Amino acid sequence: MNKTISINVGNGGSGGTSYTVDNKWTTAGTTAIQSALRVNGDANFDGDITVKGRSITQTLEKIEERLAILPPPNLELERDWSELAKLRQQYVELERELLEKQRVFDILKKSY
Repeated sequence: MNKTISINVGNGGSGGTSYTVDNKWTTAGTTAIQSALRVNGDANFDGDITVKGRSITQTLEKIEERLAILPPPNLELERDWSELAKLRQQYVELERELLEKQRVFDILKKSY
């Protein structure tokens, strides 16, 4: 037995967000429920999402760590501590300089 539940939230169904859950019930001594959630629009979660036993939050943290992705600047703290703002500016300038050197190096590498 298939049942679909759709909920439209927003401007009378137009321009809002819709949520659809398709449920499939099977009985073999116990009741098993499989669901698929389809979200058209933005979704905010107050917890982790797990895909095939793997945490999305932990996976993203590991990717950011491996790629050395810095967290966004803390502008409130920088307003109070000018040293922090100066260090971030130095970092941005050094990163720009190194990226330019890397581009030149890549061009030279292709020439040979």
